[in-house]
Amino acid sequence: MKEQDIYHNSFELSYREPFGAAPKGSNVSLSIDVNSHFQVSHVILHYIHDRTDEAATKEMDLYSEQHQLYSYETTVTMPTEPQLIWYFFEIVLADKTLYYGRENIEESGEGRMYDHVPPSWQITVYDPGYETPKWWKHATMYHIFPDRFHRLNAPQLDQAPKSSLMHSHWENDPIYIRNENGDVVRWDFFGGTLQGIIHKLDYIRSLGVDVIYLNPIFEAESNHRYDTGDYHQIDPLLGSKADFEELISEAVKRNIEIMLDGVFNHTGSNSIYFNERGEYDSVGAYQSTQSPYYPWYTFYNHPDEYESWWGVGTLPTVKKENESFQKFLIHDDDSVIKTWQRSGLNHWRLDVADELTDDLIKQIYRQLKSVDESSVLLGEVWEDASNKIGHGKRREYLFGGVLDSIMNYPFRKLLLGFMTGEVDAYFVQRRLLTLSEHYPKHYFYAVMNMLSTHDVARVKTLLTQALPTDFTEEDQMAAVSDQVKSLSLWLYAFPGVPSLYYGDEAGVTGGSDPDNRKPFPWGREEQELVAWYQQIGQWRKDHVALRTGSWLPHALHKDVFGFERWTLNGVDTFGDPAKDEHMLFLTNRHLHDSRNITLNVRKGKWQDVNNKKRIFKAKKGALTLTLAPRETLLLRHMH
Repeated sequence: MKEQDIYHNSFELSYREPFGAAPKGSNVSLSIDVNSHFQVSHVILHYIHDRTDEAATKEMDLYSEQHQLYSYETTVTMPTEPQLIWYFFEIVLADKTLYYGRENIEESGEGRMYDHVPPSWQITVYDPGYETPKWWKHATMYHIFPDRFHRLNAPQLDQAPKSSLMHSHWENDPIYIRNENGDVVRWDFFGGTLQGIIHKLDYIRSLGVDVIYLNPIFEAESNHRYDTGDYHQIDPLLGSKADFEELISEAVKRNIEIMLDGVFNHTGSNSIYFNERGEYDSVGAYQSTQSPYYPWYTFYNHPDEYESWWGVGTLPTVKKENESFQKFLIHDDDSVIKTWQRSGLNHWRLDVADELTDDLIKQIYRQLKSVDESSVLLGEVWEDASNKIGHGKRREYLFGGVLDSIMNYPFRKLLLGFMTGEVDAYFVQRRLLTLSEHYPKHYFYAVMNMLSTHDVARVKTLLTQALPTDFTEEDQMAAVSDQVKSLSLWLYAFPGVPSLYYGDEAGVTGGSDPDNRKPFPWGREEQELVAWYQQIGQWRKDHVALRTGSWLPHALHKDVFGFERWTLNGVDTFGDPAKDEHMLFLTNRHLHDSRNITLNVRKGKWQDVNNKKRIFKAKKGALTLTLAPRETLLLRHMH
């Protein structure tokens, strides 16, 4: 018995089979062990259909009596409509009733006893008819904030918004110029352009990149351009439609796809649609209730009181269910989506996806797929996307036919939390297995994994801030260098699409916005770090096991985390052809102490991918080695 009188573990096939999310209409077997010293009357499985709140029960069958254990099992047929199923156990004794459920709602695996209805385990029921495009699961992403990446020539001052501040020096730090109310009154620009990105495509490709994700590029007043002025126009500071089409064309020559940021929850107040300041040649919703755009917005007292994103007046919110907006965005011949599809743009990241309706997302999804099945629709989601509730409704992101991918912020939080000592390896293992259990496999291998983005502090800064205060500057640099290499290799060796935020590979630092949006330090890069990212990008390309191989985590000590990746019998985990290989990632986070570890792996020799002269031998299937302080290894099994 596993130290408990009652035991179920959703991670183990002997208690739940198959592991993880389940196709609609499929069968899931569930079992539970009860110590024989209990006088058991019967054991009941309780399960709830999330979509309807319909509760059901099944009396479980006693199928085994051994080692003082009574084992009970039953099989549940999943509903034909994708949704979540919640389950827990009721153990009816001669003198009382016990319950067994999850330790907490955010973590699967083992449970515990309760004397009341407990937290339930989750089964994600999805439609297997939808699959994330194959190429995407093999991709590596490069994330660019366009104004700050590269400018070829002097900035076009005549193209800048009237309220802007144009930096003459690329090396300046970003700033916000605010009034007494905290509103930004002048936006600073550095003059990065689409031609600048084109000029650096070979560099980007050298990092092993397959897809470039651009923050918004449409005409807008701000430097971040989330306040869209015109969805049909490239911001003139960045270039023209011809420049954008050239970027797509030149990228394709290098086998790189382009993904745009779609900001469809709100527009700018200074836009052709709202036109608060009358700067556009249109009748905007602010100007007249007769405007064709008026029905897009929610006015409480026209024109100055209206619904906006988080109360930011420059970002009036759009009614996503409005038919004329949906036609404008998706269905008209000159809709936003169709217009840019004709330019060769197939992939979108949806800003604040939880603010959009699932119905609108589905319409965008269908339009993208109607032109190119390999199109990818990525959503900005900050939580576990399988059970996300937004606007009072369970979101359907991972059920099929809604999104292809989501931003995996929970993964980022775990990696940084482990490296900075907030959580240990055992916690990380449970939480990663929970995500893997909650997400259908096609999604788990398709999520966007990242260490930095334009919305969070850069990884190097966060790691530096977490170091002991008695570290010298030299100690800090050495420690952070090791930690960045560890986390980036973890990112590139783990299931999902690794995303590299521009400049992280060059050693760029930065706290919260705007500090995390500094210009790329061309000519001042940390060359060793650039070379490292080029190396791990190549490893990911060389080893299909690191992309679509099976995975198994190992918490070997509170300071040591690892995982295996492998392909077997000539196929990867999706059944696609792949050469057989077996890889092992290991990292010791401790700043000062070595860690001796032993784990059961395939017998034979294991070679350090980074130093092929280092070879470790697994004797009788046990690999024993010592990890130095802050050491990270990627090992390859030698056939």
